[in-house]
Amino acid sequence: MTDETPNITDPVTPPEGAYVSGQQIGDSLMNINKCLELLSERVQEIEKYVCELPTPDKTYYKPEGYEDYMNLAENFTEIYKKLNKIESEYLERLD
Repeated sequence: MTDETPNITDPVTPPEGAYVSGQQIGDSLMNINKCLELLSERVQEIEKYVCELPTPDKTYYKPEGYEDYMNLAENFTEIYKKLNKIESEYLERLD
């Protein structure tokens, strides 16, 4: 199977005797402009969405048995403390 998709950097040679009117060029430019406007709107929507995403320091969780909410880093610290405690107790039992 061959790739029949032309490379967009390849020069395009119009058929002999072909004529492109000023109106066709103007219409093409207007269509390109509409596409750029739509892309611009979409990029603005994406930027707005990304700016509103919560960062880890704004993600809060209240573990069971705790009075205060903790951010993600504090939760990970607490989880690793408990894991280390469990691991050390397990290793003590093996000795």
